[in-house]
Amino acid sequence: MSTQDKYLYSIMYPNYGLVASMLPPREFGKHYAIGSSRYFHGMVVFAEIDIGYRHDYFPIDKYLAEVKPKADGSPKRTKFIKTYRVLEHLELSAFKNLYVTSVTGKTLELARKNYNRVHKPGLIRTFQEICPFSYILLTFMTPPEFGKYITDPANETKGAPKVMYTQIELNIEKFLRDIEANPYMDSPVPNVHAHKLREQILELRANPEKAIKGISLDTALGRLPFLRLRTGFWIAAQDQLLYYPFPDRETLEKEHGDWLKSMGR
Repeated sequence: MSTQDKYLYSIMYPNYGLVASMLPPREFGKHYAIGSSRYFHGMVVFAEIDIGYRHDYFPIDKYLAEVKPKADGSPKRTKFIKTYRVLEHLELSAFKNLYVTSVTGKTLELARKNYNRVHKPGLIRTFQEICPFSYILLTFMTPPEFGKYITDPANETKGAPKVMYTQIELNIEKFLRDIEANPYMDSPVPNVHAHKLREQILELRANPEKAIKGISLDTALGRLPFLRLRTGFWIAAQDQLLYYPFPDRETLEKEHGDWLKSMGR
């Protein structure tokens, strides 16, 4: 059996791993979300990796050889190659498309594009790290600036060689007005008390030279509606940046309505 009958996937969320499979992407996403004993509920984010990619850290050929049909002819669905420090040892050039699978096993494919947005200065942004961290943090940095900062080799305590992240849609000005009018309002960020969030925002504003301000060690993915994620996903490695944009809301509703509904909108 040739490698053309097999696939490599990097699972980015909710757990991490480099996996070999005989299933094409959408079938793999469905299996991992609803048909696997290794995972039981929620969104799954994974990327297809070039089947020709090799790195001494990964015994890819060894495990690919074990990916073959079962005795009954059914395909081998998953064969884990590594589950530790996976993203760190994957070259960004090996990444193909990214996939987001819902709790019901419906999968959205995201293609890579160049990131060339022009940003307004002085805005606080809310980033959700996905892999290998799960922190939620505030920063004045743009997405490319944050990616370069968090993967800087000199940033030993807060960074990593490669990091995947997204941005949470949070209107800072509106939130500050709302909490002033209603001190008992629910927090717009899961697992972060509204008043703690307000304090962290005001502290960052008072210290604009501060690079980042962490607000939670726990991920909000799976607790936020998908449309609360802004723009797309990024995978950064210093000067390298992969960008997987989200379709706009109209496109999602018209062309991927079943998937969007299964994500809780």
